[in-house]
Amino acid sequence: AMSTNFSGADDQDRLLDEATAVVKEQAFYLKRAIDNDNTREALKAASNVICELRTSLLSPKNYYELYMQVFQEMQHLHAYFCDKNRHQRKMVDLYESVQHAGNILPRLYLLATVGSAYIKSKEVPAKEILLDVSELCKGVQHPLRGLFLRYYLSQMMKDKLPDTGSGYEGEGGDINDAFEFIFNNFNESNRLWVRIQHQGPAKDKQKREKERHDLRVLVGANLVRMSQLEGMTVEYYSTQALPKILEHIISVKDTMSQQYLFESMIQVFPDEFHIRTLEQLLLAYAKAQPSVDMKPIVVTLMNRLAAFLSDSSAGQSELAGIDVFSLFRTHLTHILERCMQPLPSSGSQVAAQPEIGPCLEIQAAFMQFTLSLYPDKIHYVDLILGSTCEIVKKWCNTTGNSNVIGSGAEKVVDLLATPLKTLSLSVLEMEHTTALMEFLDFNTRKKVAISMVNIVVAENHYLPSVDAVNALFNYISPLVRDESDTPATEGQDKLAFVAEQQSVAKLAHQIRSDDLDMEFQMMSTIRGFFGKGGPQRLAITLPATFYAALGLLPKVRASDQRRAEGEESPVPSVSAKKVFQFVHKTISELQKVAPEAALHLWFVAAGAADQADRIAASPGALGLICYEFLTQGFICFEEEVTETNKQFQAVFIMVGTLSNITCMEEENYDLISQKVTQHSGRLLKKPLQIRAVAACSHLFWCQAKRDGHLVLSCLQKCLKSLQPLVDSDSAQVGLWVEMLDKYIYFFEVLVEEVTVAFIQQMLDLCSAHIEEASHSAAEEAGKARNHFKEVVKHLRVMQRNSNPDVADRFAELNLPV
Repeated sequence: AMSTNFSGADDQDRLLDEATAVVKEQAFYLKRAIDNDNTREALKAASNVICELRTSLLSPKNYYELYMQVFQEMQHLHAYFCDKNRHQRKMVDLYESVQHAGNILPRLYLLATVGSAYIKSKEVPAKEILLDVSELCKGVQHPLRGLFLRYYLSQMMKDKLPDTGSGYEGEGGDINDAFEFIFNNFNESNRLWVRIQHQGPAKDKQKREKERHDLRVLVGANLVRMSQLEGMTVEYYSTQALPKILEHIISVKDTMSQQYLFESMIQVFPDEFHIRTLEQLLLAYAKAQPSVDMKPIVVTLMNRLAAFLSDSSAGQSELAGIDVFSLFRTHLTHILERCMQPLPSSGSQVAAQPEIGPCLEIQAAFMQFTLSLYPDKIHYVDLILGSTCEIVKKWCNTTGNSNVIGSGAEKVVDLLATPLKTLSLSVLEMEHTTALMEFLDFNTRKKVAISMVNIVVAENHYLPSVDAVNALFNYISPLVRDESDTPATEGQDKLAFVAEQQSVAKLAHQIRSDDLDMEFQMMSTIRGFFGKGGPQRLAITLPATFYAALGLLPKVRASDQRRAEGEESPVPSVSAKKVFQFVHKTISELQKVAPEAALHLWFVAAGAADQADRIAASPGALGLICYEFLTQGFICFEEEVTETNKQFQAVFIMVGTLSNITCMEEENYDLISQKVTQHSGRLLKKPLQIRAVAACSHLFWCQAKRDGHLVLSCLQKCLKSLQPLVDSDSAQVGLWVEMLDKYIYFFEVLVEEVTVAFIQQMLDLCSAHIEEASHSAAEEAGKARNHFKEVVKHLRVMQRNSNPDVADRFAELNLPV
């Protein structure tokens, strides 16, 4: 019967056990007959063993298990037939006698077994037996039984073929006969395998398809044997074998069959064969069933060819004269068009929307393949991107979508990211890069932009021109500015947003050119792009632009110095003053969105101006610029910084900057120093006020100014506020020791107004206040005492200093024990 209805799992186990028991029992009789050299009984027992394979009740999996048991037993009979001394019969008589078996299935299994031995005996040309047995096996047309019979035939004859160089070549045939036998077996096996899907009720079709899939190796084994033929040269494969194989695969219009066989061919035949026959393969792929998933087939082929051509000198010689890129490009167009055709939905005639993901994955593989073979041919990459644009455009028109989303978008990201790794900024020169980006939504475009930024920064690619800057920043525009489709939630994930913008900000440091004017133009262009980013982005990106601009100052100085030494070179239009104007404008913009960051940069800029002035040809020339930066910093401080703690921190920034500046006129320096001291005295929290005023004392004993009276005035002002503070809050007792530190510092740096008597007085005050505070604020008093002990230890070291002058200055101190 042709219809099959496999029973449940329990029944399957029972049926297999019963069949196995019969096989074992008959195998016993078979071996006993062989041992007794009883050919007649051996054939009878073997026929009984094979009869168990006539069943239609076993599932394909269980049928395979039963077949393997039968196969093992039949090998004993085959060995017996090959030994003429035992059966004492002519092979032709044996060959004819087995054809009288009562049932066709045992008859053909026995025929294949005897036929193998007959060929081995060389009493008849191998090609005659191969043709005869192959034709007779067509008598079994039950899909499952016929498929396993064909598999058995292939196994029995695999080493009996008249292959080139084999013992059966010559009178027994040649490579043509060997191939024809395997091909006919492959042809019939495939047709039988395809027909398995039609066995049984429709409700079990999905299960049957899975079982059919599990049996695919029975068909693929024929391709493996073909590839092992010694006579299967590149020429024979391309002219004789491949055209027949492909014609058969295409003629059997079954999705699973074509899918498996196309994939198998790539695996079993050598890569050099595929190179020589690439056009034939690709033409066949274009004729496959629309439901065949071409992605794994084409991707596997490309990956294998890329590895073969890249890793071996033989591969490069195979490539000679073959334009692999053009072949793939031409035929992939037809393959991808077929993939894009709408398919009927399951159970209806309504066309389902085509999926773009597989097409894009093929394109991504093609991109990788092309870059591995032609790393320097940028126009090849652009051609792939152009064809991808056409595919996406067609898909959008077919489906009504405005852009690619989901897995398809991920594939576009991969497609765009792949050339970035090898070509980096060169991709910006391609016509279709930006066009493909337009088919992506905002978040996906941002992913591509992040990939580009990371590659440029991580691999330290330089931006050599304004055009390069424009191209890059237009490419990464989703990171640089708000666009029409930027979601309202952009920037809500603060950590991610800051990380992205910090990466973008690093691009300001990738500018490189031997032309200073070009560098300055690029810097201005970058700041222009950053200026479109809105408050959130500006707060992160402008500081990087500021520091990158300061990096131009040494280059300007070096250029001036070379010309001063006699080098003939054009005078650049950019100068130190022009750079500082750029910096001023940058900080002014930053102050609108991040005043605290701007405050810090005003004073950094002032310090930079002072440093530039020190090495300038005419010192003092940048004094007014430095003063302007300091003035703007104070304006920012007064107008924007309102929290006491932040004001306190700002005082230390200002003092640290001012105490190192030398380029300003004394009048301007005094004016700013007074302002800093006044602001410090206005801080609301007394402890912070005292520390800030104490810090200001350094403004009057530094490179720009040496005025001991003002130093002492600051210190005395601190002590005046400190006494009532500690009286009311003993926890602040540590401030006494901090002030002692200040007195000692200025005494050591030879401020005449700070005498040893002041230090002795401070030592006594510290001891008294710490002792008093220990009753009401024990923890803070303990910390202050430890600090005080360290100060005293330092003073003892100074009293024992090896320099007599230093030791004498501290000798009068009466230090506590």
